[in-house]
Amino acid sequence: MLMFSDRNTARALAKREKKAHLIKKLSQLYHEDTVFIRLHSGKELYNPYDPSPLQERELSGEIEAYIFKELAYKSSKARIALTFLADDVSLYDSEIMRQACAKHFTRRAQEQILQNRKSMLRWLKRLAAGILVLGAFLWAAHFCRVHADARPLYSILSESFGIIGWVALWEPASYFLYGRGEERRTLYNLMRLRHATVTIKSME
Repeated sequence: MLMFSDRNTARALAKREKKAHLIKKLSQLYHEDTVFIRLHSGKELYNPYDPSPLQERELSGEIEAYIFKELAYKSSKARIALTFLADDVSLYDSEIMRQACAKHFTRRAQEQILQNRKSMLRWLKRLAAGILVLGAFLWAAHFCRVHADARPLYSILSESFGIIGWVALWEPASYFLYGRGEERRTLYNLMRLRHATVTIKSME
């Protein structure tokens, strides 16, 4: 798990936030959208298998998934507020829950930055390999096309080599057209959640 002391990642996160206009003065220009989460108890917020102290503990995977699902209906330019409705929550517990949310989404944003970097490097390598494969198969397709008059089978091979060559670029191209954007949106939402206003209301 990524630690908060990773200065390079922390600086990268701050840089991304500045580019995304998420520093405090700019974020105040946007309206605020609230995500409401109903809990039966404060403990339901946390990952039950994480042995860390409550303020350092990861949030429940179900809670995070629900929050992200709700973000799909919120404006991408809105500041996010999280309001938890829970039974019998003390002021102390409320503060712990707020700290846990801030630290969880900071940690998740840092992890996402590293994941995005690794994905970019991995797919760049695959793109380079795909271009080499494409070049080799297009050359083979051209060779077969030149000799297709003498050997009809070469005409079929020429078409096949051309298709195989372009298929080699399919996955890298899909990543840069769609996957990269999805990763950037995930990071953007995590940065918004990192700065979300967290309110805990006791239903007692």
